[in-house]
Amino acid sequence: MILKFEMYVPQLDKNRRIHIYVPDEYEKSGKKYPVLYMFDGHNLFEDSEATYGKSWNLANKIKETGKDLIVVGIECSHEGNQRLAEYTPFPYADSDFALLVDALGKETMDFIVDTLKPYIDKRFPTKPEREFTWIGGSSCGGSMALFAIQDYNKYFAKAICLSPFIRPYYDYMLINAWHTQIEEPTSLYISWGALEGPGKHAFIQETVMITEIANGLMEHGVNVRFHVKEEGMHCEADWEQEAPVYLKFLVN
Repeated sequence: MILKFEMYVPQLDKNRRIHIYVPDEYEKSGKKYPVLYMFDGHNLFEDSEATYGKSWNLANKIKETGKDLIVVGIECSHEGNQRLAEYTPFPYADSDFALLVDALGKETMDFIVDTLKPYIDKRFPTKPEREFTWIGGSSCGGSMALFAIQDYNKYFAKAICLSPFIRPYYDYMLINAWHTQIEEPTSLYISWGALEGPGKHAFIQETVMITEIANGLMEHGVNVRFHVKEEGMHCEADWEQEAPVYLKFLVN
């Protein structure tokens, strides 16, 4: 079932809508569940809520694959360029959008680990340990998952990073931000498609940057699973089709 509620985010001084998937029988099953925290929660479950009218259809995909987990989706801001700000840990100038983007990614992550996770663990039958606490997202949310698996590594054992929004500055900043201790086990699933950008050059550039980041993480002991999609595009429909693969990565 899907649950929704508003929650105050003290780190951003704003209210934010939370979208949660829980197994239908969770109150009676007696089970405890791992938890996957995800960005862009409004795009995960229902087409009527999704920004472009197409969701990941994730609840149905979880049921089809028979995986037991709870998914907590955090809705982003829909004001101006605030989504970009909330989903980046590094300030930057974006020539594509002709704007300067503030960095509120750390505040977003602090909300997840300091405010949201304790709330979820108190009210739902979770497995609160690091081993069973995961994070994921696509596009800018995928980039945040990359950031989280290193700078907030003590909280998250696995991350799924789909079609990450990465520019050369981001590649450089992530590579030069490896200053935290990576705990074992830590696993990363990262995927991208050949048809996401304008032509083969964009795909090659993205492949190079992701490979550089992944190589650095592997040197720090992270187990990295690559998934390159030869016809993959940057859209919810593709991320829906990918669900059986990343759900198997999370829940064996």
